[in-house]
Amino acid sequence: MSRPRIVITGLGAIAPNGNSVAEFWAGLCAGRDALGPITHFDATPFRNPNGGEVKNFTMPDPAASRARAYALAAIEQAIADARLDAEALSAAGIVLATNFGGCEHGERFLAARIRREAPDPAWLAEFDFHAAAVAAVRRWGLRGPSATLSLSCASGVAAIGYAADLIGEGRCQRAIAGGYDELALMSYSGLSALRAITPETIRPFDKNRQGTMFAEGAGIVVVESLESALARGATIHAEVLGHAMNNDAFHMTAPDTSGKGIIAVIRGALEDAGVKPSDVQHVNAHGTGTPYNDKIETAAIKAVFNAHAYKLAITANKSMIGHTCGAAGTLESIATIKTLQTGIVPPTIHYETPDPECDLDYVPNVARRCDVRLALCNAYGIGGTNSAIVLARWEGG
Repeated sequence: MSRPRIVITGLGAIAPNGNSVAEFWAGLCAGRDALGPITHFDATPFRNPNGGEVKNFTMPDPAASRARAYALAAIEQAIADARLDAEALSAAGIVLATNFGGCEHGERFLAARIRREAPDPAWLAEFDFHAAAVAAVRRWGLRGPSATLSLSCASGVAAIGYAADLIGEGRCQRAIAGGYDELALMSYSGLSALRAITPETIRPFDKNRQGTMFAEGAGIVVVESLESALARGATIHAEVLGHAMNNDAFHMTAPDTSGKGIIAVIRGALEDAGVKPSDVQHVNAHGTGTPYNDKIETAAIKAVFNAHAYKLAITANKSMIGHTCGAAGTLESIATIKTLQTGIVPPTIHYETPDPECDLDYVPNVARRCDVRLALCNAYGIGGTNSAIVLARWEGG
């Protein structure tokens, strides 16, 4: 039995640079820096008090976590974009991904216990990593498989890949997939302990890069079999050709400087897609701006693509919106899909000084028009989790 072709039919985004896919994409193309002072908590004791907060977002339920609210808002956008009616939704699964869940509510619960007060059980329910998926299942009547992943910063890409696998195995016709997270003191302090935060601004692949900046948001896509999409007359945004996941099995937090896991996951995604490295025109890089990550990712790209690596248009969206944790891989996949649709590669901003060890084309500072037919989106995480996905421009074939 041959594997069905898998396509993307819906997109939704809540990000530091906008609360819709159109705003998110316009901000990226304009090279707009969406990072600024963190207001959700006092971040002044940390190395950098700035981050990527979602702005001008109205909470529909004040009792809910921002994480859940971001996820549900992006899901609603993706469902509307895919034009899914109640019957189509009833056959849908859902695969969400988060690094921290409703972390702020977890803080409230722990603080009450420390004070020996009775915490509100609802706080723990909002902290639950599966809360957003449960809320979505109930709200839209999703009767397919339901799963929540937490694979560090590889989560958002992995969610799309897992959804594609569910459809490929015939477990559902379509699935809502993506990642989300909120900025909160408990998670930010933990991330700060990793010493990965820059004291100034995030500048991926630049020689003077000093670290990343963290952010929040949600990215959601509707993943569907091509047969199902065509049968209901859906608009197809892109095709998922292949994906891969693995783990470095190296260290709890430190990256494997050999890049073996990253090389293997990129090769695995290309092999799953049935394409050659030379077929790819664009890479949406993980590009965190940390000294090690950018150097390792560059070396891995060169190891897989060889001389063709120098022909790739590579971008790092995190230079503009920061690292949105569980949402990062999905938001960057959405940006990759928009590049396939429009032929515009967003820039890597704050790129000023070339690094001899990062010597590829990172589309510095200004967006560029390119004929992109196949693209790769990379995501790597703490603990050595790696994920990559190959997306193709939809041309009605």
